[in-house]
Amino acid sequence: MKALLRRAWPMLLGLTLLSHCEQAPDPIRSVVLSGGSYVRIPNRQVVGQPRDSTSLAFLSDDVFSLEIRAAGDTVPAAVQESPALFMIGNAQGGDEIAVARSLFFADRIFVFLGDSSLGSYTIPGCNWNDSDVFTQIVMTYDGTTFAVYGNGEQLSSQSVAIDVDVADSDALIGADWDGPNDTATLGNFWYGAIDEVRLWATVLPASEMLFRYQNPDKLTRNYSPTGLDPLIGLWRFNRAGQDGDLVPDGSGKGNDAVLHEAGGQLDFTDAGP
Repeated sequence: MKALLRRAWPMLLGLTLLSHCEQAPDPIRSVVLSGGSYVRIPNRQVVGQPRDSTSLAFLSDDVFSLEIRAAGDTVPAAVQESPALFMIGNAQGGDEIAVARSLFFADRIFVFLGDSSLGSYTIPGCNWNDSDVFTQIVMTYDGTTFAVYGNGEQLSSQSVAIDVDVADSDALIGADWDGPNDTATLGNFWYGAIDEVRLWATVLPASEMLFRYQNPDKLTRNYSPTGLDPLIGLWRFNRAGQDGDLVPDGSGKGNDAVLHEAGGQLDFTDAGP
């Protein structure tokens, strides 16, 4: 990635609304990253063993959805790399699944699949230079069609034939590396807040996107538990932490993430989408 240019309710498919009274949702808290801090999600896949269906390696079944909410901030003038929101690599050190903001356009993202760039997209209502403006991004892939959504709107749908293979690569939130799990090449650091990172082993229906955008907290409390089974990982950042602390995986799959200050600044805020 170092070579980058640098919310009416829709029909809810496959998810059942609970009819009883609900508790108030958890406060929406965000992690704030800058200057080299990042979040790392270890891949629990053991090399040479059958694929662990609860690990990040399950993304290699070629069916997934990635959902993120984030707010950007001013990037220092000396930075020449597009700040990354999320990436998971492959055995060759490429970006198997990745999304980054544009360094030069405040409303644009770049997306990658199979280490191939699948375009840049302008998101209505996005402003990466305003730390108070949260943007929703969703990427889905079913093995043949790759779709991108921003703030509830479909930005792209294209036919793509890519064999996703994340191998045993860890995932990063707020950074990118050029080799598989190679901390020596960490870069593309995020400046701003990141919240509600969700990985699914299914394709989220297009009819849900506006609802998801308008209701960022309605996930585990509003749907039947079986509707959440396809989650591989859920990182909500609803609990403050410091360097080395775990961010619990709310999906129940055990993919806890680790906070890394790494010479930068790591903070939490009650601000959210």
